[in-house]
Amino acid sequence: MASLAALAKSYRLKKAQVSKLRRQSQNKLKEAHSLKRRSSSGLSSIERHKEELGREKTHSSQLLNQLLARKDSVERLKIAAEERLKQELDTRDAVKQESEYGAGDKEAALERLRYIDEKISELQSEIKERESTFAKIVKEIETAQKQKGKIDVQLKKQIHAKPSLLEQLKTSTKTEDALKPKVASLIKREEQASKALSVIQKKLTQALAEKRKREAKLRAMKLKARRKALARKAKRKQKTKARKVTRRKTRSHTKKITKRTRPKRKISKRKTRSKKTRRKSRR
Repeated sequence: MASLAALAKSYRLKKAQVSKLRRQSQNKLKEAHSLKRRSSSGLSSIERHKEELGREKTHSSQLLNQLLARKDSVERLKIAAEERLKQELDTRDAVKQESEYGAGDKEAALERLRYIDEKISELQSEIKERESTFAKIVKEIETAQKQKGKIDVQLKKQIHAKPSLLEQLKTSTKTEDALKPKVASLIKREEQASKALSVIQKKLTQALAEKRKREAKLRAMKLKARRKALARKAKRKQKTKARKVTRRKTRSHTKKITKRTRPKRKISKRKTRSKKTRRKSRR
């Protein structure tokens, strides 16, 4: 009985220790699995983000190239307009001089001057428009360059983040692969300890039940013996009481019989007289 209780206690302690180790290992396994999943998800996110950033960078580069081409084109057109304006201004000065000095037809010269002034006005408007367009394009180029710079910074961050995530993924995978068989072994050991403890507890329960039965049987035997002893004692008391009653009855009955059968003694007068004479002589 005592050995079974001690064995049950030892198995209970063993099961508790194995359960504690199993919980600790399972928590470590969960952490490793979670870290692995986060690392894998982070790498996938980095790849997706890199692809998106790559597309954005390509688009930004194309837009920047288009803007630069437009800028060059506008700049060339502006320069060309400025050159034509200079030529028209020179022509107007020459025509003015011709009209002032009276060389040629004045009306034709004036008509030509009006035409040249219109042409100069158109060129000035064109140059202003080219300058405005050029300023807008310059601003758009600055914006595109800033956007492209931001994309480059983000790409660098993603590139720097990838090695650390790869190392985390490698470490967590290695830890997970090492902990999986350990946890499985601990679960098996815990099940074995539980089964052994269950068997011991079953035997201990049976032993306790048998002990209770024996104790109950012993108590019943003691109670029965006590009752028998009390019954015998009561019986003896009844017998002794009955004997005393019968003795009293027999005594009273014999007294009655003797009183009836025994004759009364007659005191002789002589004896009484002699007694009287003796008393007198003594006096």
